[in-house]
Amino acid sequence: MNALPAMLWIIGAAVALLVCVVTVRNSHYRDGRASEVRPVSWTVIGGHVASFVLLAAPYVVYLANSESIGAHARSLYTKLGWASAAVAVALVMVELVLMYLQARRAMLAQEARATAQQDASPSSKRGDADDDDKPSSLW
Repeated sequence: MNALPAMLWIIGAAVALLVCVVTVRNSHYRDGRASEVRPVSWTVIGGHVASFVLLAAPYVVYLANSESIGAHARSLYTKLGWASAAVAVALVMVELVLMYLQARRAMLAQEARATAQQDASPSSKRGDADDDDKPSSLW
């Protein structure tokens, strides 16, 4: 029982780092394939939720079982509690920022693909006089 909070926190941090790595990899920052960026997958979102739960669980486990934890481990957890909480919050925030950046790049890539498709389609005639007679779809 002494090591359970630490093991949960380490697993949560590892999952958070994995989510960050997958998000950066799927964002295609280095390989020049910005037009191929896809939205954040549900698997990555599930990993984010799992990392949040796994990073929060050690504090609940410690508070619920602090009497059964040895004195040395209890003093260590007390000493490292605030620092580990700050690291956990930072990891969750980095995950959110990276997922936002991937979603933004995916939106821009989708717009670029739609514009390229529109420009490439033979039915798109720019400056056609018949287009002025059509009612606007905005109203």
